[in-house]
Amino acid sequence: MSKLYLAQKLGEGTAVDASDPSILGRIFGTVFSLATVVAGIFVFYQLILGSINWINSQGDKDKIAKSQKQITNALIGLVLLMSVWTIYFTITTDILGIFGGDAKSPVIKIPSLFGP
Repeated sequence: MSKLYLAQKLGEGTAVDASDPSILGRIFGTVFSLATVVAGIFVFYQLILGSINWINSQGDKDKIAKSQKQITNALIGLVLLMSVWTIYFTITTDILGIFGGDAKSPVIKIPSLFGP
């Protein structure tokens, strides 16, 4: 059997069986978590940037309107991000039952037609 070394997710030098069907689920779960964190950081960045632009607008109506729109769009993005996260985990956990593991290391079990 071939072994796959996933240093970042599983710890340095931990060997994983490459034929294990849950490895794809782990990779997908890690990518989804990373994308959620990156999107959250981007939303926070847009909120801060919009706030700084509002402070630096010096009473100019156009700059204030642009800053308000930026903050509003960032808040809409935050709501969408939380909605996607909630829907994703609701579907995978409650409806499909393919989400497993604990809070620190989630594992998605990909269903298969043949084998366990």
